[in-house]
Parts: sequence; C-alpha cells; structure tokens
Amino acid sequence: MCGILGKINYASKAPVREAELKGPLFELFHRGPDDEGVLADRHCGLGMRRLKIIDLEGGRQPVFNEDRSLAVVLNGEIYNYRELRKELEARHRFTSNSDTEVIVHLYEELGEKCLEKLNGMFAFAVWDARKDELFIARDRAGIKPLFYADIGGSLCFASEIKALLAFNGMPRELDTQALANYLSFYYISSPRSIFKHIRRLPQGHFIKVSGKKAEVGRYWHYTFRPQRMSEREAEERIELALLNSVRRQLVSDVPLGVFLSSGLDSTAIVAMMAKLGVRPKTYTVGYENGGTHNELAEARLVAQKYGTDHHDCMLGPRDIIESLPKAVSRFAEPHGDWTYLAMGRVSALSRKDITVALTGAGGDELFAGYPTLIAAKVGRVYQYLPGPVKDAIRRAADRLPVSTRRLSLDFKLKSFARGAAFKPETAHMKYKEILTPEEIRAFLPGAAYADPFEVFAQHLPDVADDRLLDRLMYLDLNVFLPYCSLHSTDLVTMFNSQEARVPFLDNEMLELSEEMPLGLKMKGFTTKHIIRKALRQYLPEEILKMPKKGFSMPTAEWLKGDLRTFALDAISAARAKHPDFCNYSFAEGLLAEHLEGKRDNTRKLTCLVSLFLWQAEYL
Repeated sequence: MCGILGKINYASKAPVREAELKGPLFELFHRGPDDEGVLADRHCGLGMRRLKIIDLEGGRQPVFNEDRSLAVVLNGEIYNYRELRKELEARHRFTSNSDTEVIVHLYEELGEKCLEKLNGMFAFAVWDARKDELFIARDRAGIKPLFYADIGGSLCFASEIKALLAFNGMPRELDTQALANYLSFYYISSPRSIFKHIRRLPQGHFIKVSGKKAEVGRYWHYTFRPQRMSEREAEERIELALLNSVRRQLVSDVPLGVFLSSGLDSTAIVAMMAKLGVRPKTYTVGYENGGTHNELAEARLVAQKYGTDHHDCMLGPRDIIESLPKAVSRFAEPHGDWTYLAMGRVSALSRKDITVALTGAGGDELFAGYPTLIAAKVGRVYQYLPGPVKDAIRRAADRLPVSTRRLSLDFKLKSFARGAAFKPETAHMKYKEILTPEEIRAFLPGAAYADPFEVFAQHLPDVADDRLLDRLMYLDLNVFLPYCSLHSTDLVTMFNSQEARVPFLDNEMLELSEEMPLGLKMKGFTTKHIIRKALRQYLPEEILKMPKKGFSMPTAEWLKGDLRTFALDAISAARAKHPDFCNYSFAEGLLAEHLEGKRDNTRKLTCLVSLFLWQAEYL
C-alpha cells in the first residue's frame, strides 16, 4: 500500500528533475511513512511513499525488470501475485517477494493486456524507457484512487489531489460544473474534480502516454451476463467465492482486522475468516447519544458468535469539530457525506493494533442491497396512479412530522414523493439528491452549469438490455460506490497509514455478480435475497432479519447542539474570505429551518459546511 505520483513532459521532452517530485511526495507521506522511492529518467519521473504490507524488507519501489528498462510504482495489492509469479518464474528472474515485481514482468510480456490477469486493488504506473512510454492504470472497481492533470504537453498524476496541487504551476481554477454536481449529490464523480484541470481516472481505465500524445482507454467494465442457475447452485457459488476472496485478502505480513457493522456483508467476512481458522480483531463505531444510529449491540452479537477480539469506537460531535477540517484539507475537495468521519474514527483507534482492515463495501452494489431498488419497483406502480391520487400522496408525505431517526418513514416517503415523478433512472438519483436545481440556483445565483444529472447518463449505454433494476444497480456500481464510498474510505484510512481491503470486490465476486440472475439478487421486495440464503448458516438470526439500515450518524441532532456554532463559524469564515462566492444567507436559512424543526436539512448542511471549509482553504 502506497501513495504514487509522477510526471512526464511528453511534448517538450524536457527533463524531469527529482527535486520536482519531492514537494508532491511530502503530501503523500501519510500514505507511506515507511519508505520513499524516486526515479527521474530523462523527461519522466516516478515517485512513491510506501506502507509496508508484503515483503517488508524486499519490496522497495520503483521495482525494475532484469535490464532496468521497465520501472513500476504500485499503490494497492495484487492478491493473485503468487500464482502469477509461478507462471513467470520460468522466464524471469525475481529479486524480491513483493507483488509489485509481478507487474513489471507481466507488463514486459503482455503490455497493457497484463490488466486482464491482475486480481487486486491498484493504481500503478509503468515507465518503459526503451519505448519512451508511460502506462498508468486503475483497478476494475475503483478501489484505489488516481488523479491526473494533462496541461501543455505535460502529464502529472498522483494518488491524491493535494499531491497534484503541489506540482509547480498547477492551476487551481474552480470547475463550476463539478461544483453543481457536488451540490446535487455531495460528492464529485469521474471524470471531474473540483479543480478544472485535475481529472479522475475512471475505474477500469488506463492512460497511455506515447510519442507526443496522452490517451485514456478502457480495459474493463461490469457486464450483466446472467446464467441459468438454481438457488442452491447460486448459494454454493456465493459461499465459495466469498471464502476464496477472504482467503486471498488475508495475505499480509502485518496485523489485520475487520471493520464490523451490523450489516450482512462485514458479518459475512468475519464468518468466512472463522471458517478459515482466523480469529480477527473487530471494530465497530458507536455514537454519543446515538439512538437508532448505533449498531453496537448487533455487532456484539457477531463478535460473540465468532469469539472475536472486539472493540467499540465511540464518536461524538467534538470529534467532528476536530477531524472534519483536517479531513477536508487532506481531501483537497469537498465531500459532504460525513459518515466517512465515522470510518476515520474506527481507523484511527484501530491503527495501534492493525495495519490492514477488511470492510464490507461493495455487497449492496453487486447483489441488490439498496432500498432505492424497492422504491423503483413501487415507482412503476405509482406512475399509473391518477394525478389526484399522486397529489394526495405528496401532500400526505409533506404533512408528516419531521423525524431525525435513521431511515425514518418521514425521510423515505418524502424522498419517494420527490423522485417518483421522474423517469426511473433520474428518480433513482433524485432519492439521493441533496440540493434541488432550484436550491442550487438560489445558492449560486448567476452561475452557468449543465444539468448535474447528465453525469449519470454516460454510464447507461453500457447496459445492453432494458431491465430497469440492472440499469439502476449499474449506476450505483459506477458512480456512488467508487466516488462516494470507496474514495472516502481510502482517504480516511490512509490518513492513518492503514490499508482497507474489500473482499466483495475481488474479481471472483465481481464475475459471479455479473452471472447472477437478477431474480436471485432481489426477490419480490427482499433485497440481497441470495446473499441472505447463502450465508444463513453463518449469521445470527437477528442480523438476517434486519432491514437495510445504511451507514448513518446522529448528525441531525448534533447540528441542533454542539455542531450549531461549528456550522455558523464555517459559514462566517467562508463569507469573510470570499463574500461574493455564493448566497450565504441561503445556508443560514437552511440551518434556521433545521434548528426550528421545520425540516431535516442535515444532508444539505453537511454538504455546504464541507464546501465552506474547503473554500476557506483552497479558493
């Protein structure tokens, strides 16, 4: 696990000096406090910071082939490196036991087709000195991040935006469209970032710099290809695939554990570890006065069942006040889903014990776990209701008393009524909408930007059939998962020099999901039907029967208490520095409504407070 970066002057061929990489590398120190490696070869330079996970003494980077004509830097892990190494040893001389060295020899033989062989989470770069080519790639699911800027014939790349900003002359011009997208969904998805000249490399993509051009290409995308299979066969395949995935991802020369929630996915990981004879350390986040948001009791059921070494990690509003500004500074762009701070809290408190943490991310996207899919089924019926009936439903939803309980009836009905009037794909995203188009115009009067929902339309041509739920799952898999969930998880764990692994996004699990018929993933209104059946023998009955809760915090109540002044101070600081940036009174009005109990504006407020904290530092 590392942070990587590099620069190539592909147009001018001007030399890249090692000194140019030192400042950006400093910004990645937390990603790899154990070691540093730099290569400056003519007009290309590579750099990395290393967190030692595998081959602690021999895995220094960059890693070279036999004649040192190829050099590789890797962020991530290749889980099938041992099998690949056995294939390559007959033709290549290995000098370490690291997974990185497999890439350099595989690339030497296959070029970009080496990506078809790799099972892991990664962002890596290969410098081919003989061909004068730079090749950069990102893993299939988008677990490891990669940002780049292609300006004036020079391409820079890095694991984090803040490292890119440290390159000399990197412009900081705001991307107004990215800002509008952020305000709609409180995160920014590929290909944009908050900075106009910095881009995200999409998951399953690569960049090839050859001659005097840099081109982005795609090597993989998720494809629905359902196969005929019985429920029993599907159950057996899920159990075997998850067991294999967990076994592969236990490879480590340092201590590892599990971030355990009350959900099916992280519980299943603990169960598979137990089946493999591993008794892990487990960590669950809890909240001061957390009420329905706490999962501590349910997680303890799992910990007791499998005899884990279990730890509760408490989070309160004072922790938000301390950690949010630091996180925004490291992200170098706003991210409004504050639940990543809970993940960060678990990471910080567990780091003294473990360097690697397994998480349950990805199960909902691969096996139909989100309640918005239920809403889509109900929405198809709703579309045929007479207009007066629809109006009555909307009025009834509006009259419901405001609730700040986790996934309350108030929240679900109001979200449904707001989105169900649109076509299904738009409605699916409307359920997750933060600021409406009207609210964005009120907040950014006079700003020019396109419809933020267009960012999702680019993905739908990849879904070759007309099955609605497949299209909606594809959106979650290609937008929410990599750019909200996985991105924030990577950053907050790496802040603490800790590696987060995601067994549900192993290649074997991805391929099984592609082949799994939709009717087994979701049966009637039961989400993750086949996962529940396949893992029933391993899970406490209370966990199996629990509806999907989602990962949430009692932020709504905290904003009425200890976080009230914090939010007001963020607005004031941003206004003092950039008085004409936006309509700050709009944000103050949202906070006033929230404090008076007229509306639950939690997500709107977390979105805007994060923006104001970012704005005060970066604009």
